[in-house]
Amino acid sequence: IMLDANLRAVGQDYYNVTGLAVSPNNELLAFTEDVVGRRIYTIRFKNLKTGNMLADEIAGVDPGVAWANDDKTIFYTAKNPTTLLSEKIKRHTLGTPVTQNVVVYQELDTSFYLGVGRSKSGKYVIVSNSSTLVDDYHILSADTPNREFTPFTPREKNMKYSISHVGDTFYVRTNWKAENFRLMRVDASKTAKENWREGIP
Repeated sequence: IMLDANLRAVGQDYYNVTGLAVSPNNELLAFTEDVVGRRIYTIRFKNLKTGNMLADEIAGVDPGVAWANDDKTIFYTAKNPTTLLSEKIKRHTLGTPVTQNVVVYQELDTSFYLGVGRSKSGKYVIVSNSSTLVDDYHILSADTPNREFTPFTPREKNMKYSISHVGDTFYVRTNWKAENFRLMRVDASKTAKENWREGIP
């Protein structure tokens, strides 16, 4: 048992834990808790080897974090405390004050939902933006967490797509020139749309 939610819920009128993410070295657990019921979460960390909780706590966030490959840097989605919209992706280094956390991406269009995750390959941290008719992604090598995110391809009206990373390739499922979607592939070093090549029509 990595985390006993029943024990952590003792004494709370409401309790929800979600967004569990284990560090690449399998030694640390990041998780998000809500004890109010407004879907405003706090990130906490547990050392899985000792069972001890770390001192780091980050309040006012959406569920989930994305670990960098250094096992000490995480990316998370911060909420606007007034509107409760997810507006910013921030970077935190374990053991440092929350006041030193850095904004690495900010979404100015309130019609987009914002989030951050880690590719299944473990090679990339991915910022995702999604609205009714548009998807947009920014990527960063998980080996270099202090560098800047780069756009996967420029944001385009009425273009929906999703991305998955394997080896040296991103696979892209998109409705671009394909009303019922098609599967494209692109070199991970040149991800702009003009480089996409069709795999499955």
